[in-house]
Amino acid sequence: MTVRITQSVRVSDSSAVADARRTATHCAEAVGLSESLAGRAALVATELATNLLKHTDGGSLLFGSDDANAKAITITSVDKGEGIANVQVAMRDGYSTAGSQGQGLGAVNRSSISVAVYTLAGKGTVIHCVVGDEAVQTSPLVSRPRFSVAGVGVPMKGETANGDAWSSATIGDTITIGVADGLGHGPLAATASLAAARVFATGTEAPLERLMQDAHGAMRSTRGAAVGIARILLAHGRVEFMGIGNIAGTIVSDAGSRKVVSLPGIVGLEMRKLQTFSYPWDASSVLVLQSDGVSASWSVPAYPGLMQHEPAAIAAVLFRDHCRGTDDATIVVAKAS
Repeated sequence: MTVRITQSVRVSDSSAVADARRTATHCAEAVGLSESLAGRAALVATELATNLLKHTDGGSLLFGSDDANAKAITITSVDKGEGIANVQVAMRDGYSTAGSQGQGLGAVNRSSISVAVYTLAGKGTVIHCVVGDEAVQTSPLVSRPRFSVAGVGVPMKGETANGDAWSSATIGDTITIGVADGLGHGPLAATASLAAARVFATGTEAPLERLMQDAHGAMRSTRGAAVGIARILLAHGRVEFMGIGNIAGTIVSDAGSRKVVSLPGIVGLEMRKLQTFSYPWDASSVLVLQSDGVSASWSVPAYPGLMQHEPAAIAAVLFRDHCRGTDDATIVVAKAS
């Protein structure tokens, strides 16, 4: 499955609750949810936003879609509060630490297809919810995907167009993921990165060098972009990577973590050398790719247990803590399902 998170609502005062509710409704309508399911989405967003104001100094709600269920949206709450001491207890109706009726997380749980929580004492909480038609999610006609991928991508503050873009393509037990960071930001950067993303989306079998050359050609008339392309080959136990520019990549596994190698240049303008690097991949491996709008200074030990969560939760946590806020920001996480 592939989760794409593309909208963010900052929750810092009571007016943001209505904004979150409207955004949830618009997202639900955009994927064709019924009025009843759109109401559930609005309820989840309202309760999550209200909880951010009650229990923390504020946070954000991230909104996206899930290609495993075309009739669903994702709503993810992120904060840097004190964390939740006992998640199971907090999910019960009637539980509250703020003197209220305690319906928040209980209502969120009842109104969602699934809820995943990552919380760390003193560092905050991420609550990832899928809201929509559960019949689609559980249909026996929908085969279980070999990979789980999630990406958070939002434009720089003050911009409506995201100058970053990413896409993925899967065939059998192989997935190819590409991330592009258009030079600068705004519509012109978006034109460049989207041209590259269209190449990645069809690149299931072509060698990475061919994909990079195709992206280079597709961006000739644009301002160009930094590009990173990764290919996970489960049957061969390896991941291949080719990068030009400042797309950062990290491979995390039980054996440790390692950074991937990118070479200098700007795809679409100047590429002097292409080289594919190969790294080991096993059942515990997690791939993280990010544009330079997200700092690559994070470390696995700072987030105990995080890598065992779904990619959407991992991406949301790292985005919350390491988004620079001065550029378009994208982070993509992938693991085998």
